[in-house]
Amino acid sequence: MNQKSCNWIIVGALSGAISVLLGAAGSHWLQAVIENDYADTYSTAVRFHMLHSLALILGAIVLDRVPLNFFLSAALWLLLFGLAIFCGSLYFLSMTQFSILGAIAPVGGIFLILGWLSLAFGVLRSNAKRAS
Repeated sequence: MNQKSCNWIIVGALSGAISVLLGAAGSHWLQAVIENDYADTYSTAVRFHMLHSLALILGAIVLDRVPLNFFLSAALWLLLFGLAIFCGSLYFLSMTQFSILGAIAPVGGIFLILGWLSLAFGVLRSNAKRAS
């Protein structure tokens, strides 16, 4: 496996570990901090965090298997930024009830969508190059 893919797998694995830690913290220790109205928001952040940590690992495996192109590399960065912005804003919103953070989450969501689309386009592009 190439070094770039290994690095992304490490990033995805560490992110996944953090999502488990934050999920456990939310269930056991942060109940006093997170109001009931924001418990669903926190739970959404944990779910998206774990899912997109796995997406980083998937993207790294794809990156190792197909010829590198701009879109595959961009997909991983977009997913990472989207994960940080989307989940980060939801974590902070649920712990602080600072509502302006809710307005930041859609920006992270856009990054996540672009990351998934970039991953798909990157794979399509590499297959088209292989076929020609």
